[in-house]
This record gives sequence, structure tokens and C-alpha cells, in this order.
Amino acid sequence: MYFIYNLFLTLLTPLLLLFFLRKKKATENITALDWRLGHYPPDFLPSAEITPRIWIHAASVGEISAIIPFIRKLRENYPQAWIGVSTMTQSGLTFAQENLPEANRHFLAPFDLFWAARRAIRHIRPTLLITAETELWPNLIRYARKNGSRILMINGRISKRSVGSYQKFRGFLGKVLSNYDQLSVILPDDAERFISIGAPPERIQINGNIKYDRIIDQAKPEFREVSKSILNLTGEELLLVAGSTREGEEELILEAYQKIRQAIPDMILLIAPRHIQRAAEICQIVERYGFEPLLRTDITPDTAVNSEKVIILNTIGELSKVYSLATLAFCGASLVSLGGQNPLEPAAWGKVVLYGPSMDDFLDAKALLEKAGAGYEVQDPESLARQVVELLQQSDQLAQKGQAAREAILSQQGSTQRNLQLAINLIEGGNPHGKH
Repeated sequence: MYFIYNLFLTLLTPLLLLFFLRKKKATENITALDWRLGHYPPDFLPSAEITPRIWIHAASVGEISAIIPFIRKLRENYPQAWIGVSTMTQSGLTFAQENLPEANRHFLAPFDLFWAARRAIRHIRPTLLITAETELWPNLIRYARKNGSRILMINGRISKRSVGSYQKFRGFLGKVLSNYDQLSVILPDDAERFISIGAPPERIQINGNIKYDRIIDQAKPEFREVSKSILNLTGEELLLVAGSTREGEEELILEAYQKIRQAIPDMILLIAPRHIQRAAEICQIVERYGFEPLLRTDITPDTAVNSEKVIILNTIGELSKVYSLATLAFCGASLVSLGGQNPLEPAAWGKVVLYGPSMDDFLDAKALLEKAGAGYEVQDPESLARQVVELLQQSDQLAQKGQAAREAILSQQGSTQRNLQLAINLIEGGNPHGKH
């Protein structure tokens, strides 16, 4: 099975390299490609006497953001350790560099070409390799096991939407997952899905979502003042923040916004696309719906911000702070069939959250908010507009519902500590397959 997988990747390598080189900026090509091929400079690597050596891999910005408390706890427990954090994207790398000074190195992970993954593992020689969520890279994991590394998955999850695709490769994935010492997953449903694709049941633990711990840390009062400044708002405006929207969704939101303004003409809309490179495209969409687009990067202290303009957040890492100003929040990737985005970020600020029917990737968070009376599912632009208007007509209850959401998140904390203990057990050589 590994032979077939590696043969397939080898045949794709020329196309992969061409795509990578065309996508990256010219100034980033050489270093980034070296990293992708498993080449790291000598001063980058941990010296032989440093131990433990902990390599933590997460896909991009969202996954890195979620596990920041976990990485900080690791550093507290192992102040002398070498800690490296890798990502799959340049935006994730930049975010890690800016937000994780606790790590000794931040880098792009190697392609899962067998020789690139093998070279990276042999250079770094991790005592412990940690992968976040569902970053299943067969060669990287296989060579880490051959190197003698312990391997841990944290915040593991598989959505109902994607499990069918994984099950088609159950035999192969079972071999990959058998290399893990421990699989720490979020929900019982995630445990069942991992078992259905071949994971050893005795190595699975259900430890909740680390994001609950990180989310509360992000909701600091000073961030609200920062957001008021960057958007030139007073904080008293009626503001609908549509966060992490995806292609095909902005039109639906703007259609709803047109209806909302008929009842609430002063409401301002802010759209934060999941991929900021779509900002120019979204400006054109906004204009088609009769509004003036206003890029966040164009806002100055002299900019008049009102409901005739639609703010487009074209920066990375500010959305969680901007939620502090929201009257209501909408979570994107949910009116289109993409599994949703994290509704907990606005809820941590005490905000009521709306989302579409596609929330398969965040079912635990959705259930938590709905139980607290602070999460509302809508089906289309009409129901989104109707629900926004109804909630604003009950404005005296919004703060109460939002506070209930925040308290629900607080009640779920503790996953970071449980995952940390698994990592410590593996580093210290305890029983890796033990269960709580």
C-alpha cells in the first residue's frame, strides 16, 4: 500500500513542484522549497544533546491558533526542550512566527514524498511528533515511527461529511494510524469515525476540544479597544460580522443584508473572507449589490464608516478581535456546503451566533451554543435576514443569551491539560497506550 501511495506521489511530483513554484512569491521560493523537500539549514536543527525534541505539526492558521495554549504549556513543562512548529501554508507559518515565540523554530512541513519526509525526520530526530486535528501524512508518520519517535494526535476529529472518503482507504489508513501511540479526539463521534477507518480502539481517548481553552484567552478587553481603532468605530454601532465566508456565500449574505436594512437601516455589515486574497473579488460583489466596499486596510481616522459601506476585513489574525464589536455574528462556510467555521470565537465575546445548515465540522460547538440559547441555524438569505431582525427586536435579551454562550464555553475548559498529560507520558516513557 505504501508502494502504491509513493508511486502515485512520485508521478505527481513534477506537477506539485510546478504548482508550488508558481504559487509562491519569487523571494520565498528557494527557502520554502528547500523546507518542502526536507532540507533545513544546520543552525536550524536541534543539537544532539538537546532533549526532548518535540515537533508539532498543524495545517494552517486556525489549527495553530487552537493549540497555542497547549504549546505554551509544553514549554512551561520543558523549558530546555527543542520545540519546532510546522505548518502546510505560508499564512500559517507567518501566524506561528508572530504568535508562538515559545517555539525554537517555525517552518513549512516537508511534502509527504517518502525521501523528503525521511530526510526531515532524520535531521530533526523528534523525541515526540505531535499532529493536530486530522493531519495524516503517511510517510512522515511512518518514518517518525522508524526513527523511534513517539507519535501523538491532539484535537483529532473527522467530520460526518468526510468520513466516507476516508473509509475508502481503510486498509491503508489503518496501517498509518497504527503508528500512533495515542489518538486524542474531541468527541465520541470522532472516536467512532477513527475506528471506522482502522484506528486501534485501545489507543483512542476522548479529551474534548483544545479550542475551548484558547477561545477564552482571545477575548481580552483590550482587543475591543484595538478593534475600535482599526475600524474607526465607536463600538456602539449595530454591526453584523460575517466571519470566514467562502466563495458563493457573500452573495447570499449581501442579499440578506439588503433585506435587513429595510427594517434596520443603520446596521453595518463587515465581511471577513476565509481567504483574504479574495478581497478584490468581494469588492466587486459588494458593488453589484449597490454598496460601497471598504477595505479594512483603507480605513483611517478620517474614514466615515456607515451602513452605505460594507467593510471587508482583508487582514490575517484580526477576526477574533473584531468579533468584540459585533452586535450579531454569522459563521461562514455554512450557507455553502463546506462544513462551517468555528462559532466559538464570537461566543467567547458574549455574542449570539448565526450559521447556515452546513456545520458538520463544528457539531460540538453548534450543540453547545444551541443548548445555551445563543446559536441559531438559518437556511437561506430570507431566514438569515428574518432571524437578525427578530433578534435585534429582542435586544434586551441579546446580552443575556451571549453571556450564557460564554459561560457554556468556560464550562468546557480543561482539554489542554488532558492532552498535555498524554504528551508528558510519552516523553517520559510512561504507558503510551494506557486509558483514563
